[in-house]
Amino acid sequence: MISKNIHILALQEISVRKQNALFMFKKFSHQFRVIFDNDPSSLRGCGVGFIIDRQFARHVSKSEGYKGRYLSITLSFRQFSMTIFNVYIKSKVISTDGQLIADLQAKLTTNLQFNDDQDIHSIVLGDFNLSYEKYQQKLLQGKSPSPQEAIFDKLDNEFHFVDVTALLEPDASKITTFDAAVGSSRIDYIWISPGIFNNILSHRISVVDSFTTDHKLVSASLLMPNLSPHRSPTNHKTVFNFKDMSAEQWDEYQKYVELRFTHYNDKLKPTEVNSKWTSIKLAIQDASRYKNAENEYLIPQRTCSFKGSHRIHFSPLYEKLRTILKCIKACRKALKRPSYDFSDLYNESVEIAISYDSTLTVPFASDSTFNIIKLMELKDILTIEYNNDLRESQLQKIKDATITRESNLDGNQGKVIKSVMEHEVRSIVLDKVIDTDPTTNVDVLLTNPNDIKRKVNAHFQHAAQSVNEPKIIPHEWSAIFEPKHDIDASIYNELMAPTSLEELEAHIHKLPLGKAAGPSRIHNEFIKHLPVSLKIALLDLINDIFIHQQFPVDWNFANLYPIPKPKPWCCNLNNTRPITLLETARKLTVSILTTRLMNIFHKFSILNPLQYAGLPGSSVFDPIRIINEIIQDADENRKELWILALDMSKAYDRVNVHLLATAMSRLKLPTSFIRFVLGLFTNRKNSVFTAYGNTTPYDVLTGIDQGEVISPLLWCIYFDPLLTKLEQLQRGYKISDGSTSIHVPSKAYMDDTTIITDSKENLEVLLTTADSFFELASIKINYDKVELLLRQDSAYDASPINLSFGDKIISIVPKSPKENIRILGVYFNVARCPKYNLRLIRDEIINFTSMIKKKDVTDKIIQYIFNSLIIPRIEYRSQVQVLTKDECNSLKALYMKTIKNKLGFAATAPNIIVTNSFFYGLIDLYQRQLEEKITSFMIQINNPGLLGTITNLRLNNI
Repeated sequence: MISKNIHILALQEISVRKQNALFMFKKFSHQFRVIFDNDPSSLRGCGVGFIIDRQFARHVSKSEGYKGRYLSITLSFRQFSMTIFNVYIKSKVISTDGQLIADLQAKLTTNLQFNDDQDIHSIVLGDFNLSYEKYQQKLLQGKSPSPQEAIFDKLDNEFHFVDVTALLEPDASKITTFDAAVGSSRIDYIWISPGIFNNILSHRISVVDSFTTDHKLVSASLLMPNLSPHRSPTNHKTVFNFKDMSAEQWDEYQKYVELRFTHYNDKLKPTEVNSKWTSIKLAIQDASRYKNAENEYLIPQRTCSFKGSHRIHFSPLYEKLRTILKCIKACRKALKRPSYDFSDLYNESVEIAISYDSTLTVPFASDSTFNIIKLMELKDILTIEYNNDLRESQLQKIKDATITRESNLDGNQGKVIKSVMEHEVRSIVLDKVIDTDPTTNVDVLLTNPNDIKRKVNAHFQHAAQSVNEPKIIPHEWSAIFEPKHDIDASIYNELMAPTSLEELEAHIHKLPLGKAAGPSRIHNEFIKHLPVSLKIALLDLINDIFIHQQFPVDWNFANLYPIPKPKPWCCNLNNTRPITLLETARKLTVSILTTRLMNIFHKFSILNPLQYAGLPGSSVFDPIRIINEIIQDADENRKELWILALDMSKAYDRVNVHLLATAMSRLKLPTSFIRFVLGLFTNRKNSVFTAYGNTTPYDVLTGIDQGEVISPLLWCIYFDPLLTKLEQLQRGYKISDGSTSIHVPSKAYMDDTTIITDSKENLEVLLTTADSFFELASIKINYDKVELLLRQDSAYDASPINLSFGDKIISIVPKSPKENIRILGVYFNVARCPKYNLRLIRDEIINFTSMIKKKDVTDKIIQYIFNSLIIPRIEYRSQVQVLTKDECNSLKALYMKTIKNKLGFAATAPNIIVTNSFFYGLIDLYQRQLEEKITSFMIQINNPGLLGTITNLRLNNI
């Protein structure tokens, strides 16, 4: 690409896994960005990709792939946007290929039409496996083109694109881009939309000499004005190497941090929370930056850079090869210009030639090609040697990675899983952002650092579209928000009591390692290794906060780290969600009160039982099985059933702290605790990480922090009035055994809420109540994502149903009897058809086997991944169904052969070798399921809550 001055290279029929392709180009990541798409289920005959020069890569705002046959990238510039579509249309071999080609062309047509409507320029290029000349001949002969050739009709006649080769070559019919034994033809194209027709500068078809292919390189040069002058910053950060710290180094840390704390304590003489925190903070920060007499950091540090390189890439051998290549180029230039001087380079090449028993004339003979021939021979020798070294280096890296995986099994199992299963850790770099011009409604790509920071701040400050303001409780909710008479306020007497050193150390011990720090960069590791004197100082600070409910000013500041949602980033801030990085000492302080309050709530059953999160022992076990029991009851008794799954937008971000205070007063929480919580979530400022540094801190207008340990419990308190009101209405789904009956109106697990009832009338009553609460609590529902499961005795009707949702009418199409909705990660349908869950389990196993098949993994790693990851996933997906023995055997067959092969056994070897605990100890799927189902049923039938009641009512009906 560099030698031919190519900025964007499109590749087709790559036929490699996406991860392998990315690895192959890793060493060039500092120069190019690589985007690939393939079909994991069928690697052969597919795979498309782009290799993009970094100058243009920073303008890529969106990419989209489809089954390894289609990949588009959208480049956004100051004044215009352009999409390049890379397509590989495989020759129709089997019937399914025809459908795939049709789907591909339909997708391309849809996106071209969208670009046409939005005034986005388009380029369609790739290997069409079709001859445009033959297509034209058919038209002249009055014949109908084939379905595959419809792409020419779309490009030529519907969208009026220009075939660059036909435009610029005198006789395109004589041009070939594909030369093979079976014949030659032109099947590779670049088609350009009319809007950039005048930007074409040149066109070229050339033979590829850097690798073996039967296709030629089709290229075109376009004038690209208004490229951003800003360079992307180098992405790097400094991190602490806590894993390299020895016990002796931690002892040194404790001595030095104590010394610095004494210094600041004497200097500041702290009497209130700000000065107390400052003494602790500065002492820890000084210790983190301290260097000894050898100029070495007390706490080892390293700089993480995202520039990729290979150690062989900078080896002496590589430098020799570069020298010879430069010399060959210079020799050819000297043959044309005898006066051209490159004596230093030539002399260096002569020395290299001597070391390889080769000879060059001295001085250089400008009238002879002898030296060029010798240099070419030397280049071939060096290339072979370089490739051998590169191959050996790659093999060594594989061996090292295998050893590292093995060692990680002891303390970093998550890294093993990510490595083997190729879990993609998605991240974004905020070096460009799409902004919509409010006057023209046109998307503009921001690349100026100041513009980016302003846009980022404005987005995250107003993303919730809500502000904290006092709330007037409506009449219909006044009784619910009154302090509950069945709660004795004395149960909270010890909630705000001063903490002890033992309690503090217990919470310090539970602090997780390897977590990101807040603005002060004080990590949990620093706190866990504080000397006793610093822990006592921290204890004094925390107790001061408990007494006065005032926090250090520093604790009002936090950093936001945006991460992508599970969708393409596309430089659109709406496709991100923020991770809030709070001060670790603040989180430690809050965790003490959170644990105390959770234990009180759990002991005295303060929260509504329809909420299944936020308390010790709470899990998704109960709500998943309650929904399953209700579906079974409705099916067995032919009862009507309505299950509406709600989707809430930015639930935590929209919490109104004034209403939260009222909700806490309703539960008779102490005033001191309420002031403590309000102090956490008022007068806050956030700063966002960008590629150009942090943004200026902005005021947080509403909400509670996602990263705060008490936030889940506060959400349960905030949401509790609605669950109580819904329960009082007695409009939920009714389960009865003839003498006893209960109503189940909803279930909630954090912000995952489902409304359950037995008629449309009851559903609308419940929704009206819910809507009035959502309005009061500033909770926003994504009506487009609301899903409905409906069971009726009448035949399924796919017509939309209009539901009254408060003062709104929503139109929703119920799922068909065998169509699923996802609730808490499990898929339900009213027909109780298990096929979809079974298919997901099969896909899970197939993905596992495909991952380990081509990896150098040991028996211990296979055992760990299967027993600790795959089996739990299968158990979770099959919670509401029983896999038969035949189904389990069918699933076993998917992985047993591969595992035996990796372990060195024949496929016919008995399974007991793999599953026996004295050998490899892989869990037997069928036996584990029997154990799990029996255990779950015993837990369910003895459950003291709603699940146990429902189970016993249903058992009474047998």
